[in-house]
Amino acid sequence: MPPAVPVATYRLQLRCGVDLDRARALLPWLAELGVSHLYLSPPFHAATGSTHGYDVIDPTRIDPVLGGEEAFTALSEAAQRIGIGIVIDIVPNHMAFTPENPFLADVLRHGADSRFASVFDIDWEKGPIHFPVLDGTVAEVRAAGQIALAGSEDDPKLRIYDREYPLRLTPLTQRLAQAAGELDDPALDALLTEQHWSLGDWRKSADRIVHRRFFNITDLIGVRQEDTEVFTLTHRWIIDAVAAGRVQGLRVDHIDGLARPGGYLHRLREAVGDTPIWIEKIVKPGEEIPANWPIEGMSGYEFMSPVTRLLTDPDGLAAMRDAADGAVPPSTAQEVRKVRGELLEQVFTPELERVTDAAMAALSADVDFRPALMDAVVRLATAWPVYRSYAADLCPLSPQIAEAVAATGTQAGAARLLDLLRAPDDPLARAFGARFEQLTGALTAKSEEDTVFFRSVAFLPLCEVGAEPDLDPFDHEGFEEVMAMRAARTPLALDTLSTHDTKRSADARAVLIALSHFPQAARDLYIEAREAALNLGLPEGWGIYALQTALILRGQPDANERLAAHIAKAMREGKELSRHEAPDETAEAAVTALARSLLNDLCDGTLMSAEFAASFDAAVETVVLAQVALQLTAPGVPDIYQGTEGLAIALTDPDNRRPVDWNGLETMDEDDTSLSARKLVLTRELLARRRAAPRLFAQGSYRLVAADNALLVERGWDGEKFTFAIPIPVKQAAPGPRLADQSA
Repeated sequence: MPPAVPVATYRLQLRCGVDLDRARALLPWLAELGVSHLYLSPPFHAATGSTHGYDVIDPTRIDPVLGGEEAFTALSEAAQRIGIGIVIDIVPNHMAFTPENPFLADVLRHGADSRFASVFDIDWEKGPIHFPVLDGTVAEVRAAGQIALAGSEDDPKLRIYDREYPLRLTPLTQRLAQAAGELDDPALDALLTEQHWSLGDWRKSADRIVHRRFFNITDLIGVRQEDTEVFTLTHRWIIDAVAAGRVQGLRVDHIDGLARPGGYLHRLREAVGDTPIWIEKIVKPGEEIPANWPIEGMSGYEFMSPVTRLLTDPDGLAAMRDAADGAVPPSTAQEVRKVRGELLEQVFTPELERVTDAAMAALSADVDFRPALMDAVVRLATAWPVYRSYAADLCPLSPQIAEAVAATGTQAGAARLLDLLRAPDDPLARAFGARFEQLTGALTAKSEEDTVFFRSVAFLPLCEVGAEPDLDPFDHEGFEEVMAMRAARTPLALDTLSTHDTKRSADARAVLIALSHFPQAARDLYIEAREAALNLGLPEGWGIYALQTALILRGQPDANERLAAHIAKAMREGKELSRHEAPDETAEAAVTALARSLLNDLCDGTLMSAEFAASFDAAVETVVLAQVALQLTAPGVPDIYQGTEGLAIALTDPDNRRPVDWNGLETMDEDDTSLSARKLVLTRELLARRRAAPRLFAQGSYRLVAADNALLVERGWDGEKFTFAIPIPVKQAAPGPRLADQSA
């Protein structure tokens, strides 16, 4: 069995060549590495072709693609034999919105009378379930041969592209199915009129969506975990696996999507006993999760930002921001508010309608008041300072929220809505609270992480989940204070540096953190990048973004191809020159060409002399190892993302889910002095120390002392002591990156 106090988790991404048998084959390596738990991405039956597993179609069974129940049992038993526990990522908030989903398929056939209708968050009063999946009108898609009858008389279906949608059992559907003839437009129109669902053009019919989405992803439908019967149905496998000893920990995906997260967590805790529970939750600096949530802690996003802030040089960061002035938004906060307004108008229209409906009901408002009330919702959501409050869970609003709202001058309309959030005994007010909170969580994520983090790009390590672009560096005392609070409040929270959701891996961030220790060089490189962009007629901000990305990929395999894929995604996320809904491939190609040009200049000595490159690479290595040492000596439970026990330079998903060379790691020569080998040795060494004294590291006192070019970690617990010196980069006074040129 795994140790009572977790030593460390190892996050493994299933799918894309990694199934449960492959996971079982990795167990000896993980035991040698020194982790105590294997932490799996969702293993449940997912939509066909899923690359990540969060598009679950059946949470009551293991995906056959991964090996099914037999493979999971074999993995669990093998893990237990060598003392490794299994942590699984569970997805309570949503399922895949596809007729492949057996629960949804039943709802499509039977509508609100389906025995599974209560599973999904559907507003039946708004009309039929809507699928905005067509590339044109119904008639155009039928004429192209992409809509046809399928199934049988007893099980009639409509094939649309490559999916089959269940039809209601009516005389018309059965007659058409029996005839098995080609559908003409009138017959198809009559058939669709009878259904509990409708079809529309994906570009034009989003306003007809009646189900709660995950963020703005129509292909994921919200699940009503506030219903105890739904909880029982969707958690049956999870509860049985915990009871049988096959699962030793749970990570709950996207807790903020649920109507009442606190109520859900209390129900889950009751169901799984003292099994560790971690939640995926992003908090703003200074924000705390409700103290009464029965969990071990969060999944670690909040740990990354303090590490970055500690290792970043203040003068270098100031130089970067000064050199980026005029090329990036002058105020991140203002940019976020602007983007939120745009998203509410253009993207979150179904959600905004739903929140307004809930507010109208709670206030018993006349229909004439609806426009003003919707405007108040928009203003309040635009000013909201955190991902969400938990008023629907009977938690009081924080002073931080009231202050932020008051500062916007939206008192009149916002005051009435805030009063609803402060009315826990009113069921309609709580219903409004749940809807509003589900909106603010999605809106914050999409406006900040998925938009402004690709605009306010003066320093990309702070454009990261759990961070903010305008944060300032920490000194050692500030970091020590944060770690002491973690030890006191959530001593078993996960400490992570890289995940499948991070914009850049820890080692990628280390490159730019190292650059901050060369203030003049950083300034010169930024100016070069801005001028290069300007000469090509491109926004100068994209020159700064391209430079940082090129610097990260300098010397990496397949750098040019990875650079192109990442730049295209980054530009679409930024939503200025291109966007996912309407990609501008010409603009993407221009910025990619700029990035590749900068990459070549960084590699061939044009932008970095050999002397400067050597100093810079040494600083990068120091930061890479310092991050590992800070993670593995801090309070909490280290979470190691797959492959990051060695050097792992990765960008945004899917780049961070590229295949891991475990064979290369396992066969690394003892005499290897590469950075990857040294990182692996340090990881093993510190995990061994944690395994020898788990409570000392998870819960003991924490001090961080500044020494000469190092930080000294001091831990203590019940008479045990541990001290470790972590080298840190020395600020360089070099005049610029092209030292050879400038000294000639």
